[in-house]
Amino acid sequence: MSALDTLAGGGRPARVALIGECMIELSPVAPELMAVGYAGDVFNTAAYLARCAAPETADVQFVTLIGDDPYSARMREAWAEHGVGSAHSRAVPGGRAGLYLIRTDEHGERTFTYYRSQSAARGLFGPGQPAETDEAVAAHDLVYLSGITLSIIGPAARDRLLDVLDETRRRGGLVAFDGNYRPAGWPSPDAAAAAMAAVLARTDIALPTLTDDRAVFGDATAAEAVARLRAAGVSEIAVKLGERGCVIAGAEGAEEAVPAAPGVEVVDTTAAGDAFNGGYLAARLAGRGRRASAEAATALAARVIGHRGALLPPVPRGAGNRAENRPGDASAPART
Repeated sequence: MSALDTLAGGGRPARVALIGECMIELSPVAPELMAVGYAGDVFNTAAYLARCAAPETADVQFVTLIGDDPYSARMREAWAEHGVGSAHSRAVPGGRAGLYLIRTDEHGERTFTYYRSQSAARGLFGPGQPAETDEAVAAHDLVYLSGITLSIIGPAARDRLLDVLDETRRRGGLVAFDGNYRPAGWPSPDAAAAAMAAVLARTDIALPTLTDDRAVFGDATAAEAVARLRAAGVSEIAVKLGERGCVIAGAEGAEEAVPAAPGVEVVDTTAAGDAFNGGYLAARLAGRGRRASAEAATALAARVIGHRGALLPPVPRGAGNRAENRPGDASAPART
């Protein structure tokens, strides 16, 4: 039995803190018209985790910094609509939210244009963050972050974050990490590799994408990624392979492939991997095994890539138990 299996059987909702950035999202709906949304890789995962998890299974909290402008206020309202709490997020006086624009090609592949250099979230774990936030995060049962979380903060803030992860694990909590890699956020792949390796040494559940691990660590195959992650001490792994599905593994034993079914209509691939991560963690916290959780997560991603923008419309909290919202009930797995 893995540590995540034990957490799922704890008899109370798992306390989950997800650390990252939420931005204003502009996505095209017509040649000269764009829709406003609120998204970001870690927040997307938080929203899909909350969507799929019953209230008795998980309490989902998003940890970030936002501005005090009207868009930041509306952003926080949007979190609540998706069932995501903000007890450990703060509004920075004079701060602003980051912004990004999505463009998709005829195959549904997306490109992003970012305006985030002044984003309030860049102050996470900086000198202005009160010690109470570190304490609150470390008290959670599961802490999740991504490579983008690391890329928006500086080296000193990363060191402070590592201390929080150490304290989380000292108290019996778990760390989940997706090394989501955006080259523009790093001076070099080597810099990204060093920062990510420090987190992976403190990670229990790794949810990487092979193309990212290939760019950062040079992994040619999922088996190489699994071997490297096991050597770092990671005990549960799901390597996303895009249209080929994923490979799952534990601390030892053989890897297991979970294939993706063909025939999924791709509208927009934005947040497919984030949805996978949220769906996977929700299923695992509900007590499902690794393979069943990966199948449910891949099916959720199938729904997401058939929808324009990062997030499916919100559903009432706890409605993830209803048949039409359970990720495992989607008709086909998808690229993640």
